[in-house]
Amino acid sequence: MKDIERHLRADLDSIPTETVDRFEGVARAKAIIALVFLRVWTRMVLDTGKKLQMSPSQYRIGTYKGKMNWILNEGGLDGVTRLEMTGGHVKDYAFVGEAYELNGVARMRILFSFQEDEVKGKPVFVSYLVYDGAVADFDREALVDALGPAIPEWMSTIVTGSKEPLWAYSKERFECVGM
Repeated sequence: MKDIERHLRADLDSIPTETVDRFEGVARAKAIIALVFLRVWTRMVLDTGKKLQMSPSQYRIGTYKGKMNWILNEGGLDGVTRLEMTGGHVKDYAFVGEAYELNGVARMRILFSFQEDEVKGKPVFVSYLVYDGAVADFDREALVDALGPAIPEWMSTIVTGSKEPLWAYSKERFECVGM
């Protein structure tokens, strides 16, 4: 499973800059996050044989051209402020990318969220921060460095159907940022 981190790093490092250079600011950061999500989705499918679910759908966001090559669809990210990937039919944990604003500054963050409980029949999630940064300072390398080591744990979670490997890793390594 450790090979997945190496493969994923290579996948993410090979995102062509010309794919995202046509965007600026929040749109550029969202494009990078979307390509990260699309490549993570593809890597997980290739290495586990299990399809994950993305919201919005990976096919709305991009078109797969083979060999880890995704082309972003025109307008595919319009109105999208949150990307979410879950382990197939299991929705008690999610990989989340969000665009948000704090004190007038546009920011992007990546989280792992886990269903901790239910209150009045509705799930309550707790989130662990993987990456957070101002759009102006968005650093793909820092994102890959933060996310890379967690990917084998996420793969283990997907393969076993238990959220425990990723949850234990997240509790140990990432900041809990609430519900």
